[in-house]
Amino acid sequence: MIRSGTFAPPPTLFLPLADEVAGALSQNQGVNAFFLGASHAELACVLLLQNLPALVHQKVTLTKIEVMFEGAVRAGLAKVAPGNPTFASQVLARFDAAALSAGLAELQMQGISLLDAETVAAREYLVGDGGWDFTFSQRHRQRLQPPSREVVLPSGSVFKVRAQQGRILDELRTGLDESLHLQGYAGVGKTFLISKIFEFLNPVTTLLMTYLPSQLVALRARVQLPTNDAQLNSYTFGHMANLILNSDRTDQAWKLTDTQRAQTNYLVTDQQMAKWLKIQAVGRLSPKEVASLCRRTMYSFCMTGSREIEAKHLPATGYRLKEVDIAVLLEYSRLMWRETVWPSSPEIRFPVRNAHRIKYLSLGTGKFPEKFTHIIVDESHEMSVPMLQILDRSPQAVLTLGDDYQHLHGLPSQHSQLVRQRNVTQSLRSGKQMGDVLNPFIQLHPGAVKEEFEGKAGYPTVMIPYDENSPIPEKPTTIIVANEWGLFTWFKKLLDADGDFHIPPRALDEFHTFVAGLVQLHRLGIRANHRMLFRYGTWDELTAAMGGSHGFLAANEMLERGLTLEAFVQFTNDHCTDPGAMIKLARVDDVKNQEFDTVLISRDLMRPPKQGTAHSMASVCSTLYTAASRAKHELLLPGNLRDWTQDLARMERGWGGAGNDQVS
Repeated sequence: MIRSGTFAPPPTLFLPLADEVAGALSQNQGVNAFFLGASHAELACVLLLQNLPALVHQKVTLTKIEVMFEGAVRAGLAKVAPGNPTFASQVLARFDAAALSAGLAELQMQGISLLDAETVAAREYLVGDGGWDFTFSQRHRQRLQPPSREVVLPSGSVFKVRAQQGRILDELRTGLDESLHLQGYAGVGKTFLISKIFEFLNPVTTLLMTYLPSQLVALRARVQLPTNDAQLNSYTFGHMANLILNSDRTDQAWKLTDTQRAQTNYLVTDQQMAKWLKIQAVGRLSPKEVASLCRRTMYSFCMTGSREIEAKHLPATGYRLKEVDIAVLLEYSRLMWRETVWPSSPEIRFPVRNAHRIKYLSLGTGKFPEKFTHIIVDESHEMSVPMLQILDRSPQAVLTLGDDYQHLHGLPSQHSQLVRQRNVTQSLRSGKQMGDVLNPFIQLHPGAVKEEFEGKAGYPTVMIPYDENSPIPEKPTTIIVANEWGLFTWFKKLLDADGDFHIPPRALDEFHTFVAGLVQLHRLGIRANHRMLFRYGTWDELTAAMGGSHGFLAANEMLERGLTLEAFVQFTNDHCTDPGAMIKLARVDDVKNQEFDTVLISRDLMRPPKQGTAHSMASVCSTLYTAASRAKHELLLPGNLRDWTQDLARMERGWGGAGNDQVS
């Protein structure tokens, strides 16, 4: 049941029963062995847990609950007269696995936590005569906090940081002129570290960069420079590439004088592109479809380190191409690239995007301006190979901060082996429970860093399973899906419930395009230009490929009932545009760099990878890791996620590993 209510508080009472022992007992496993060797304190825990639901119902305070527990511990110490039942036998006679399970379900919301087996065995929670130590919980809570330390700034001021963060700052201070890559898991405080790095660097000669403008806006708002009069040199990669290219005075310069082509709202139809290039049909592809395919081939090329457009950059078409067709498509794609950079006629005006400019810069010898001595790159897992090529040949010391496990589209680009790498693994966003969800994906991911994620927030992150029959959440919740098919699944479900929900503007725009393509393919049999639909020339082909997915079934049902694009737009206007709506619906790509109190992981994120491909396995693991790690207090998970993850691990072992197809 997905219920409303407050979030679980930080635990203030720690009970001396190991998590794994309690879990086994709640499943009626290992009962006899436990009661043969359990200490009086562990037996008192079983009694308390079985009675905890009733105590909660009676609104007994946590202070009084601890007093009652201390009494049970004392009862376990009492001498037993000959012939009378022992404390263990009395507790065994009352043992009820279902009641114990119900008590365990109440722990987190009541501010109670169990101990690990090592701490239980140490028995530091008992006073000299074996009674309960009322000071133990406070001492243990302080012990669980991540170790902190003081850092002295050049200005002489002092501030406290977590020990892991302090070690990074120490290394930066002692090697300011050496490049460093920081792999930081979700919620470790990378933005905080960037702010503190500026305490040791001159802001005038330091360049701060991100991949997306939205990332840059968020970073500017959070980074505080040491002095009020200091200016932050902050740009996106695209902006810097344009500055460098426009200042180039060599014969290979690409100075963009037609600036309208670089505006994001400047668009050209595939039909117009085909006309400009005099494109003919290729195989089963019309000239318009060829232009669309070449446009996407060119973009794929721009994201790699290749010097030329090759067959590997061609997107899937849904059927096998002949060799002669591939050769023609490659020639058209190369022609489109040349005409994008140097139009042969004034009327040929292809859109120019940052990816094109960055790729062109990487193919030359351009570097970042020498007036900068240091470059800081946030969210560096978003960097393409061309971006890294430019960075690696530039003279500055480069500090990159990112999380490889948040790169959603396969294996991220890698730095030169000469760059130092350090890892920060302790998250201040999530409770320790998050590690149980994320660490299996870290281990399955073909990436190199395998240190365990540690949730170090003072509060727990409560894991709530749900199934197909669970109701729509009754509290503010962000539902995270994989893509447009996932959006359609939840769009229909929320619409059927006549509820209001919010879809981020960018996602909503792309959802409109997706639905327009579905309507076009379903009603008119015309191939859609949307990247997820292009390969399907008919509705039957789409049905054969996607007919088993919940998203397709939802879309097909609404289309069969007469859904039009106009009706869809009206639905979204009526139900999806209020930013204050209790339910948020977003793709995982829309919520990177964000955090939410309550997150629901949609089932469509659980898609099996392609056999034996490292990129596919990386994408699956990163998508689930990124979506789950957005949650602070509550994470709603498909009830079968643990079993599915174990099956995925068995599949991966059966393949002999996921291969090693690195980014070119």
